[in-house]
Amino acid sequence: MLWNTKIINPQDLINISRGDDKIIHKYLLQFQELIPQRIESLKENLKVEDRKQIRQLLHQMSPQIQFFGIMDLVKPIRRLELDYDTMPIKELNALVETVITKLNLALDDVHLAIKDNF
Repeated sequence: MLWNTKIINPQDLINISRGDDKIIHKYLLQFQELIPQRIESLKENLKVEDRKQIRQLLHQMSPQIQFFGIMDLVKPIRRLELDYDTMPIKELNALVETVITKLNLALDDVHLAIKDNF
């Protein structure tokens, strides 16, 4: 299997699926389906400054982000989970924008992995 990825590290995905291409494909499709919806929700909640909902969305995405090996996002998400209510709004916006950018890059990686392998 060809993994020409920039942001995701497929090792956990490969290990958990025991290298089964069907299972890997299922998880890739699931990521491709769920993440764009969650990105939109993050953007909407950012506009209305709903800190609690932003925290909840990031918390829900956290296992998938770790599962796909997007390690650059683990620290910012943990920070947002802990400091979401006290963090200055400008800083919260910047961190969430970083998360969204990296999720979009991860989506590009997933699209490419599906195109090259399935």
